[in-house]
Amino acid sequence: MPTYVTLVKFIPEGPKSIDDIGKAFEEGTKMAKEMGIKPIGAYATLGPYDMMLIYEAPDEKVAADMSMSLRGQTETWTLIPMEEFAAEMKAP
Repeated sequence: MPTYVTLVKFIPEGPKSIDDIGKAFEEGTKMAKEMGIKPIGAYATLGPYDMMLIYEAPDEKVAADMSMSLRGQTETWTLIPMEEFAAEMKAP
């Protein structure tokens, strides 16, 4: 399955406390698994984004559904393992 990273900025109407974040994360993880997503990692971040999610999804449509389901502004990137990228970039 392809691997994705989604960066999240909480919106003002988002979580109000660490307890809210924990509950929302648990609910989101359950929902993601029901969508066929395999969570790899989740991190709180310091900087322009509040959270980073790393996961495998069956395709980009499922990854887009994941991003749209989050309560916040998101940016999602597709990850390509370096070995695969390097092999594809070799001249024929």
